Amino acid sequence: MKVSLNWLNEYTDVSSFFSNTDPLAQILTDAGLEVDAINDMAKNFSHVVMAKIIELVKHPDADKLTVCQVDIGTGELQQIVCGAKNHQQGDYVVAALPGAILPGDFKIKKSKIRGVESLGMLCSQKELALSDESEGIIVLKDDSIVPGQSFAEHFGKNDVVFELGVTANRSDCLSHIGLARELSCLLNQELKLPDSSLKASQSPTKEIISVELKDEVNCPRYTARVIKGVKVGPSPQWLKNRLESVDINSVNNVVDITNYIMLEFGQPMHAFDLHQIEGQKIEIKAAEDNEVFVSLDGSEHKLAAGDLGIYDANKLVALAGVVGGQNSGISDDTQDLLLEVAHFTPGTVRKTSRRLGISTDAAYRFSRGTDPSQVIKAMERACSLIQELCGGDVSEGVIDCYPQPIQRQKIQLAPTYLEERLGYAVAKDDFLSWMKRLGCEFCGEKNQELSFLPPSWRWDLEIKEDLVEEYGRLNGYDKIPESLPSLSYEPLTHDASYIQDRFVQSFFAKQGFYQAVNYNFLGGEALSEFLGGPGSQFEGCGFLSSEELATVQNPLSEEYNTMRPSLSPSLYKNLMTNYRSGVSSSQIFEVGKVFGVHQSEYFERRHLGLLLYGQSQNLWQNNSSTSPQVFTMKSYVENFLRSLKAKSWSWKPWEPKLSFLHPGRSATLFFEGKLMGYIGEIHPKLKSQSKLREDVAFAEFDLELLMRSFPKKPKLQELSKYPAVERDFSFVVSESVSASEIVSFIAKTNKKLIQNVSVIDRFVGGDLKAGSHSLTFRVLLQDSASTLSEEVIKSLQSEILTKVQSQFS
Repeated sequence: MKVSLNWLNEYTDVSSFFSNTDPLAQILTDAGLEVDAINDMAKNFSHVVMAKIIELVKHPDADKLTVCQVDIGTGELQQIVCGAKNHQQGDYVVAALPGAILPGDFKIKKSKIRGVESLGMLCSQKELALSDESEGIIVLKDDSIVPGQSFAEHFGKNDVVFELGVTANRSDCLSHIGLARELSCLLNQELKLPDSSLKASQSPTKEIISVELKDEVNCPRYTARVIKGVKVGPSPQWLKNRLESVDINSVNNVVDITNYIMLEFGQPMHAFDLHQIEGQKIEIKAAEDNEVFVSLDGSEHKLAAGDLGIYDANKLVALAGVVGGQNSGISDDTQDLLLEVAHFTPGTVRKTSRRLGISTDAAYRFSRGTDPSQVIKAMERACSLIQELCGGDVSEGVIDCYPQPIQRQKIQLAPTYLEERLGYAVAKDDFLSWMKRLGCEFCGEKNQELSFLPPSWRWDLEIKEDLVEEYGRLNGYDKIPESLPSLSYEPLTHDASYIQDRFVQSFFAKQGFYQAVNYNFLGGEALSEFLGGPGSQFEGCGFLSSEELATVQNPLSEEYNTMRPSLSPSLYKNLMTNYRSGVSSSQIFEVGKVFGVHQSEYFERRHLGLLLYGQSQNLWQNNSSTSPQVFTMKSYVENFLRSLKAKSWSWKPWEPKLSFLHPGRSATLFFEGKLMGYIGEIHPKLKSQSKLREDVAFAEFDLELLMRSFPKKPKLQELSKYPAVERDFSFVVSESVSASEIVSFIAKTNKKLIQNVSVIDRFVGGDLKAGSHSLTFRVLLQDSASTLSEEVIKSLQSEILTKVQSQFS
């Protein structure tokens, strides 16, 4: 937010900081209102002064030029050549002297124009960026002007503007009076509020307009007043300067006054053309679902049930707290006004503003909270300024709909609690002094607890910890001593899920994976396209079934309107970002949450997601590996399972309905008696659409299932001192029979002697029948009690052959 120091000085004395603003910036920053930038506007007009033309003659070599002798207050006349036609001797003008740098980086230097020396330039409004177009130079007929006076001072351009980073909880500082109140507290000086004086007509407001408040929850307070016979036109220069200093463009005197009050009090307001209000009636009520609203800029918006609207007898004229309607704005022909000043609940305005994507200064303030107690003050101030600058008759009385006045709750705080939280002794009188300067009303002391009523403008003061924080902030964070916490209690153990997550992160980081951290929400349309449907597409891999995607009711944008049902879409976005940035291979993992709807109830689960793509390049090694990425992914997953001290698992074929996975190259993990996730290769269609030249493998597992009893403590056993024997077996089976099925079957044949079974070869084609393949397995045999004899080995070998042939022939 931008703040004018000249404007601020009207409410609390900050004049001592005009020559050096750094101390004031430090005071604000130390108090939590960080000063992001300081703009001294006068520096933009250095060497630009007020001047008087003493003598004017034609240029000897140019008919369209004049040679002016001007008084710039130095005692000597300055010669300036000018090409304008609207000036004459005795005029007061604006002169840019050598050394001045005008807007557009136009540098003024001593020069010769057609052989005549010129020591500057007489300026137009356009050259000083006061207007977009101008005819001739600035000419003034004011004898009170002193030649040599700074242009910035005379035209009110000598302001210093602070740009503040106001946190979301400090809505009270989103105005000049609000910030002045904060400074009066910090500097312990008087706060001066503006006076409002007006002459009301004999026409009561209630006889001109009626107001019906139908939603007092979302609009606790609504006030209205009528002003007739106003003259809409340009604003006076002082008002334009005030608004332009904080980057608000001048529109007309009525609109400028409403903006001025918003920047002064922090209270947004809206002025309607009274003759556009049909039926002389205003209703504040909830909009209907899919109701169409056209805003002031002509944009069409579709409302949702619950949006709060301002209606006349027949139509919607404004979206409460957000923006006015096209059919109710102020025009040059407007003569009668209906002025609205209200207090809307922050959540209502914030939800509507975000959903519709409408960002206005009013919505910005209402969504953070305004002060309901200042509504009448803001109304009186606005009516006073309109009567002063626009004329008109202000109706008698204000329609004030405030059925249930907002009451703040008292806060009790023991001084001992304050000292415990801050870590140093606090004088009671000092604490009371700061609370009084803050605006808190001291309500007395009972049972060694102080009681305070927080001010209406400080929405963030609700509990005793808030007062502790305020005292620490105001008294100075630097006064909090450095000390180590006492370790009188044994630290609590970490949550089990935290320990598990750290274990997973550590393992994959050591394997060369990069960890991804993504938002939990994505765009619903892109998500459905990637998955090929809602979360139910994951059926058959062990994930909790989701009938539909979990949508966000109040999304930041349409790109983040749905809670993700899987980690794979997020990892795919990471892949495409990296790949398009020239990263041709990588290994990525993420530990995060997924969401869905199961039996009409929302759920969330912790998942582990993995993604591999490309082949790492090494100039010193032969990179001829052609192993599919899905097998590389399988080896990483199995190594992870081994790190959990798991002994057995299996992979089952799976034909997913997911559009991003290859249906013939996907499998699910069967572990601990349950399906827990999947691995798979990218679908060729998606690979082609994404213009990927590298193989991609995905994997995702339900981490809560995977880690429910792991990692287990290792069970150690004595190593066998007897030699092991390896035997290879080849079987020709149908291609529908997976290698994992045979591995599991062989391992169960004799659990005592068979220590390990692994696949070492697969052959397809040749003399084999169509639809069959040859699988070769290596079996490790070893006995912990004796050396295996040839007879035992042959017997076991025969048993394996017989049982496999019988089971899978």
